Amino acid sequence: MRELGHEARRMHTRLLIGAAFCSLMPASMAMAQTAGAPSDQGAPDQNQAEADTIVVTGSRIPTPRITAQPVTRMTADDIAKRGFTNLGIALLDQPAFGVPGNSPFGSQSNYSAGQTFANLYDLGSQRTLTLVNGNRFVSAASSSVLGAVAGSPVDLSQIAPALVDRIETVSVGGAPIYGSDAIAGTVNVILKKNYQGFSVNASQGISGQGDAQDSNVSLLAGKNFAEGRGNITLSVYYDRQHGLTNGNRSSLIGGTRPFTGTATAGSSYAQQLYYGGLHYGLFTNTGMPMVADSYPILSGRAYAGITNAAGQALTFNNAGQLTPFVNGQLTGNAAYQAGGSGFAISDYDNFLADTERLQGTLLGHYDFTDHIHFSGEFWLGRNNGTNLAKQPYYNTRQFAAAGQPTGNLILSTSNPYLSAADRQTIISNLAAYGLPTDHFYLSRANTDLSTGAFRTRSDLMRVVGGLNGDFAAGERQFAWDLTVNYGRSTSSTASRELVTQNFNNALNAVTNSSGQITCASGYTNSAYPTISSTCAPLDIFGYGNASQAAIDYVTANAFTHQLNTQTDVVADVKGDLIKLPGGYAKGVAGYEYRRESANFDPGAFFAGALQANGTRVAYGASSPIAAVVGSFHTNEFFGELNAPIVAPDNNVPLIAQLDLNASVRYVKHSLTGGFTSYTGGGSYAPVKGLTFRGNFTRSFRAPSVTELFTPISTVTSLANDPCDKSYIGAGNNPAARAANCAAAGIAQPFTSSVVGASVRGTAGGNPGLQNEIANSWTMGAVLQPAQLRGLEISADYVNIDIRNEISALSLTDLMSACYDSSLSSPYCRAFTRNSAGQVTSFASGYYNIGQEVFRALQGNLAYTLPLERLGLTSSAGVLDLHVNYLHTFRHYYRIGSGDLQQVAGQSKDPANTFTATANYSRKAFNWMVQGIYYGSTKVNPNSPDSAYQYPVIHSYVTFNTSVGVDVNQNVNLRFMVNNVFDRGLPFPYTVNVQRYYSAIMGRYFRVSAGIKF
Repeated sequence: MRELGHEARRMHTRLLIGAAFCSLMPASMAMAQTAGAPSDQGAPDQNQAEADTIVVTGSRIPTPRITAQPVTRMTADDIAKRGFTNLGIALLDQPAFGVPGNSPFGSQSNYSAGQTFANLYDLGSQRTLTLVNGNRFVSAASSSVLGAVAGSPVDLSQIAPALVDRIETVSVGGAPIYGSDAIAGTVNVILKKNYQGFSVNASQGISGQGDAQDSNVSLLAGKNFAEGRGNITLSVYYDRQHGLTNGNRSSLIGGTRPFTGTATAGSSYAQQLYYGGLHYGLFTNTGMPMVADSYPILSGRAYAGITNAAGQALTFNNAGQLTPFVNGQLTGNAAYQAGGSGFAISDYDNFLADTERLQGTLLGHYDFTDHIHFSGEFWLGRNNGTNLAKQPYYNTRQFAAAGQPTGNLILSTSNPYLSAADRQTIISNLAAYGLPTDHFYLSRANTDLSTGAFRTRSDLMRVVGGLNGDFAAGERQFAWDLTVNYGRSTSSTASRELVTQNFNNALNAVTNSSGQITCASGYTNSAYPTISSTCAPLDIFGYGNASQAAIDYVTANAFTHQLNTQTDVVADVKGDLIKLPGGYAKGVAGYEYRRESANFDPGAFFAGALQANGTRVAYGASSPIAAVVGSFHTNEFFGELNAPIVAPDNNVPLIAQLDLNASVRYVKHSLTGGFTSYTGGGSYAPVKGLTFRGNFTRSFRAPSVTELFTPISTVTSLANDPCDKSYIGAGNNPAARAANCAAAGIAQPFTSSVVGASVRGTAGGNPGLQNEIANSWTMGAVLQPAQLRGLEISADYVNIDIRNEISALSLTDLMSACYDSSLSSPYCRAFTRNSAGQVTSFASGYYNIGQEVFRALQGNLAYTLPLERLGLTSSAGVLDLHVNYLHTFRHYYRIGSGDLQQVAGQSKDPANTFTATANYSRKAFNWMVQGIYYGSTKVNPNSPDSAYQYPVIHSYVTFNTSVGVDVNQNVNLRFMVNNVFDRGLPFPYTVNVQRYYSAIMGRYFRVSAGIKF
């Protein structure tokens, strides 16, 4: 009895979220169910009051299970039944989460391969605060301007799924309780506590196509000691995921998939659907020779390309011999075709990152006395992620003039790697135009020399230590907490890059007096060392014909380094204040000190060669990348009040329960000054089983190190030029756009080169940025009818209005903000055009733009039905049903005074999504069936439907299932199938890869086995 009493006191006074024990929640509780969904376990009424007061994310006070803000949960059981190995991907099963800021699926952001950042309501991962046991967690994100997220998002792939007890998500709230970044809401990963025993779980996954193999093993060992006053738990997790490129799913996202492109002349729409894959005719990865510094093919016809006697443009085949270029279906864009011999650009990107993760976590706590307790965490981890393919080093007139980096190659017609016949063909073409016959031009995508692959290694070290205790003052109970949290994350990215100077040296091949092919004399090696310093001639004709010696001479290893640190100290006191009819009003007063730093070092290769005038010149294709270094600290004071005005035992007519709460936090930021965030709300139950709730929150996000400190540097960008013939009819006000383009002197039809060829500009941080500010509120109801025990239905309206939002405006954003508003807009001065109307430069960067608005209805249903209620025996089992739904009414952003840019309705943000899960459990057997639905979306919700041949992407539904068997009390087996019916992409196939990753992957199988003692 002593131990039970001791634990009860600890559960009453311990208010750190990490101490909230999950024994109040049955293992079968729903994925994403509303906090407080009833378990139908037949608990006596006298225990219900205690069970209904728990520590919930969004408050430091034990609160009623139905809170003023909607809180959803995902349990360890939910994660295990779906076989998730990455918590960030697991959260995508909840409709409230948008596609992550970065995830293993899709093209990996620079310097962030394999990292995963949660993105609540698709308001940006930098606006989703992620905690672990209620404490902040150091970010692994790169602070480079080219990184995935300009903020401090947490890499959820660094947290072992086997260590998780549950994940709680509170909508909107969190800023007054936890501080900056909780504009969309707060995700709190709560770890297992008081684990006793030893367990090992291993699983193996493979796709129906025999690829994407995944193997993992987790070990969890825990031991209570000192008569239960202490516990130590060790988690070790290893996962190895084999990756895929787009080319491995070529018919879905690669080079043979259908695509939407510029319509052919005479069409009534601007964009139409093509089959056969997007293939550029401007270059191939074998090389296309030309007579001039231009394009080999335009609109399917030889333009400057070398031709045969029949007038067909020629390209080198894999073996390096000239062969006729085969045209695909012509499109409305001169640069690309559907199918044919052109470069299948979509094949050269990443679909699934190749990852290897090893993580170890040590958790412990010890009770010095009944009133003083210690808890601690120690984390070590190493994650390796590889982006398998990306755009290669191009040589084409699209990007630069001949002889410049990325421009067409200038080659001698006496190049010894040319066959005699091909040399003569090239010379004859040059002579026919009256041109010098000693040199020609070559366009090429150098996929055999530079794949675009890169690897990021992330190392984590984190230490958390805390003391907490309790004391009494008369009848009032008080508790205190002190937590110190230090985290350090380092990331290093390695890639093999083409070095322009050595590349040109190796291309200048000659035959020496001994008949050997060598590099021409007189060359100078690049100042940046390549893998080999000995020049070796490079055979550039065809594919894969270059010697290893040549490849080693023209390529170099490039490295970047990122260091993030976080120190966080939180102290608070809380307890009973005054007695109200419904019980004691409880309050919290506390202080937090936080310091964060970020240091991005691009390395010598990406920084470029320093010139005498202080500028830098790139060694390779990319523009020089600047280092980013910065830090800040905060002093934060917070308070919270929870007032139970009326409780059920007060017997007040039409008020079964009434609770009010409020919280406030003042933050003094070393860079942006002071800000006060606050929240107020409550819950009201007119009768038992029906509760109304509401909340208003003023939250904020301080600008990040990246947004403040990134130096101005040179970048390149493509853009959807609003004045281009393909986009002139788009936007929310096409008439204003057309009028402004005409007033700027751009006559229609106009073809903008920046749509297909990048232009150089600048980008950088903005030290004048101010805090983002959000005014948000929720209002909803929770129904728990007594007539249907085990049923809970909740619905909440969520309204988020962000002002002063910080955004990195792209060239497309800048031009849209100009032409969709007025030519007097300051955004019109952020780019320049030449006399022909072509964009020649731009200045992008971070701005406090106008606003972003999100409005949605979030609904959840949870029903637990023991089948004995239907007249079956008690051994018949239990059926659980859970449905989670999100309907987005509006989600848009506005740049300055420009038109609204719709976010909701894109393929990554369906206006309607829901997940329905049914679980049947009986003794040692359980079976889960899940359906996921995405409503229909638009190819482009910011363009009129008339602009597209097929403007609407069809709705999509897929099913997953899982069967588990307990062989005995120590051994369990599970078999899982994802995308049971192998459902492919919805028509017309233009979808977000991360949202529809399951459709692209296809049917996927996983088996797992667990042993526990």
